[in-house]
Amino acid sequence: MNTLTDRLQAVQEQVSRLVREHVTLRAKATELDAEVRDHHRKEEVLRARVTELERENEVLRKGRSAGGGTADPGTKERIDELVNEIDQCLALLKA
Repeated sequence: MNTLTDRLQAVQEQVSRLVREHVTLRAKATELDAEVRDHHRKEEVLRARVTELERENEVLRKGRSAGGGTADPGTKERIDELVNEIDQCLALLKA
């Protein structure tokens, strides 16, 4: 009889351990779901920013070409800044 009691107690301990693991894993899954949602939101923001910067860059390029090659002082620098910012956003999206 003692072995049956021992086996029953071992099963109860194992069930308790599994329930604790289940609770822990559920909490971790919830945390990871929140993290995924946060990353998706950040990705959307970065994609919107890239689109905005690309549009602004295109406007600056058209303005530059429409001016016959004579651009306002600092236009080239602004375009370079925009290109660098686009590259940074793209790098963040790939990370």
